[in-house]
Amino acid sequence: MKRILTYLPYILLGLGTGTFLLSQNRARDGDSRKFQLSPIAKVTSSKNPTMDAGRLNPNLLMDGKLPDDGWRSTWTAWYKVNPVLTFDLGKTKKIGILRIYFQPTDRADEFAEVKVEVSKDGQQFLDFNEYDGFVTEKGKGAWAELDLNAVNARYFRLSPRFQGWGVVWGEVEFWEISN
Repeated sequence: MKRILTYLPYILLGLGTGTFLLSQNRARDGDSRKFQLSPIAKVTSSKNPTMDAGRLNPNLLMDGKLPDDGWRSTWTAWYKVNPVLTFDLGKTKKIGILRIYFQPTDRADEFAEVKVEVSKDGQQFLDFNEYDGFVTEKGKGAWAELDLNAVNARYFRLSPRFQGWGVVWGEVEFWEISN
């Protein structure tokens, strides 16, 4: 028994490391690409968050912490406003997946669409794509996963459009193709 207790910290460390490594896997059926989470250097917003979220700032979209479901949490929210968010990854990277953690307030399809533009220099942006069809339970956080194929860019400009209450986001992730 004493021998097992001696190895217990190593076993727990191995399980914890394995769990972390598996959580970094963005693999999907039929998709051979390998991904790693890309850090975000900076985020800016064309409009400040509104109402209670005004005390919060867009930097919470890149802190790696998901807000709790419901209103009184660390959701970055814009009431009746469509902000334009610009994410700087620090250098040009090949991004395959973009994930947005969002929460509908008024209606299940409140997050109507998001336009994605890309740039290498932060000055001249090119339209990349528009995504829609985000439907989930009201008052519950959910991930919207956008397949960007393999776009090479440093700056990503996201222009969400709401229908209902507004834009309520909790986190944004960029997954770099590593193979």
